[in-house]
Amino acid sequence: MRLTTLSFIALLFSCQIDKENHLKVPTEIENLFFNYVTAWSDGNVEYITNNVWGEPFVLFLEDTTILLKDSKNIESFLKNTFSNLENSNYSHSTINKWESFKLRGNTAILEMNFTRFQKDGEVLGKRERTASYVLKKSSNDERFRIFSIIAHTVIDS
Repeated sequence: MRLTTLSFIALLFSCQIDKENHLKVPTEIENLFFNYVTAWSDGNVEYITNNVWGEPFVLFLEDTTILLKDSKNIESFLKNTFSNLENSNYSHSTINKWESFKLRGNTAILEMNFTRFQKDGEVLGKRERTASYVLKKSSNDERFRIFSIIAHTVIDS
């Protein structure tokens, strides 16, 4: 009886924690990220350049900041990044969960937890990686785009 009661309390507590940690991310932004992760997994430079990243784009890495002023700079950066990932035997990425989300008007900040996999199915690097993304609605088409990434781990391996 005591074990059943303790199990029920533990289950109730875990369900309550899940409810509290569930983030409400608008469908528009969730769809943007699901499409982004698919395009990233496919190495689809054209899709990311035309539909996901905004211009100018700023990437904050551990030891440097990269400013990509236009689509040509973005394409070049992405081609180089995907070449490095290919050399690491990269296959695809999956979204694990949203770590945090804030929305104010046409600006959002989203932290995503994700995993990268190698072609043999093994995890590439850390199992749980995170990055923070700054999104704004584009003045051209009123859709959210990613204008900045704060990378918490190495981006091209």
